[in-house]
Amino acid sequence: MTACVLMALAGGCAVAPVASAQGNLSKEGALFLIFPIGARAVGMGQSVVASQIGSEGLWWNPASLARMDKSELSLTHSSTISATGDALTFVRPSGRIGVISFGGYLIDYGKQDAVVDANGTTGTIYPRSVVAVVSYAAVFGSRVSAGVSYKFVQDRVDCSGSCGTATTFSSSTSGLDLGFQAVVDPARRITIGIALRNAGLKLQINDNPQADPLPTRIDAGLQFLVPRIDSLVPGGELLVTADMVGNLSFSGPSFRSGAEFVYQKQFFLRAGFSTGSFDGAGAAIGLGLKRGGIAIDFSRAFGGLSADAGKPPTFITLRFQF
Repeated sequence: MTACVLMALAGGCAVAPVASAQGNLSKEGALFLIFPIGARAVGMGQSVVASQIGSEGLWWNPASLARMDKSELSLTHSSTISATGDALTFVRPSGRIGVISFGGYLIDYGKQDAVVDANGTTGTIYPRSVVAVVSYAAVFGSRVSAGVSYKFVQDRVDCSGSCGTATTFSSSTSGLDLGFQAVVDPARRITIGIALRNAGLKLQINDNPQADPLPTRIDAGLQFLVPRIDSLVPGGELLVTADMVGNLSFSGPSFRSGAEFVYQKQFFLRAGFSTGSFDGAGAAIGLGLKRGGIAIDFSRAFGGLSADAGKPPTFITLRFQF
């Protein structure tokens, strides 16, 4: 039963009846869309709507990509009790035209035996979710940036071999992310950000009664560059962030906060905290190293379903700039 509940939370409407049976844990579908992506973001407690975090920004606020001046390719792997996730993101600045980016995200919930009888397993079920994204971002003046992303979302269960009465399906829908960032003070130390994420059509499995809304979120926050850190630590820089995330479907807002200390633009130490009950909630820490055009980031969260089950969510991201 524990595995079923985890699948219900991960796959959303694909197993919505299970979620409903467990006390109406969710009124939304495609909950994999709110799984955190990127080690840098997770290390900062997911409080990054006003931050510029490189190609990871595609998954949090497309406006954050607008000021990138180098192409970047990133690979992210995550591991939780319910699934593994792999994301590929590519960002291409095009001068005054703006910044174009593409991303793909695969969530694998692990294979399951379809039929087990006296002759052994006769088939294997593969539940997975897929997200494909294309995004455009641009700068307006010297302080404002905005971006928009289109998402193709698919929930699917495939079968290999003879799966008997096991249900297989493929269900797709579309969604949009809209983002905005602005520097609001003359010293350029305070940046605000707003993002509307996962706004789109319901994900439907068989018929209208089984269609569930996407997990639409409104994320608003700020980033503050703490002054005079370099006078205490030469080459040091400290960013502090705070976000409030509104859930449009059924519950109140959640809150996030984070910090990133940067030394010589090469070494990164991160920490953060986010409220909520899903994977990645609670306290988080992260480390990063950048040499030339290559960077590696690692983070771990200590709250949410996975941590409660004894497997804290772990994230690693490789970034290549050129």
